[in-house]
Amino acid sequence: MKLASAWALALGMGLGVSGCARLSETGVLLLGTTLPALSIVNGQVLQGEVQLLPDRTGSVALRTSANPPNSPETAPISNCMGRLHFSGTTAGEIDLRCNDGSVATLVFSLVSDATGYAYGQTATAPVSLTFGMRPAVARAYLTAPPAKKLVERADGSSLELQ
Repeated sequence: MKLASAWALALGMGLGVSGCARLSETGVLLLGTTLPALSIVNGQVLQGEVQLLPDRTGSVALRTSANPPNSPETAPISNCMGRLHFSGTTAGEIDLRCNDGSVATLVFSLVSDATGYAYGQTATAPVSLTFGMRPAVARAYLTAPPAKKLVERADGSSLELQ
């Protein structure tokens, strides 16, 4: 009888710890901050979200904000995903991977608790990213390709290259 009780107690504790781990992970996700993001990757404007989590990690999800350029030398990007982690109080790195095979490590800096910018390089072009900023403000931190101009859309919702 005592062996059965010990087994039931051990099983109950194991399930309880497992449930706490899932609850903790869910709590971290619920306490995260999701911010709008704008980026220029391989000469394309992408928009999406950056999620900052209390454990000093996060994620990046970007997608095409307009029709991709008709450029034969590069495949159009429809989305990029990444993970971020802080390496200092207000700085860190983003590992960005796009559907066209482009990869980049971006170094980011916070401007405030909920705004920041990042810079990096794919094999073919520079990458710039902002988060938590209105498009008009983000434009100052984004690097447009040569001979292109970054302008705010008429409705103010995003930026586009011209």
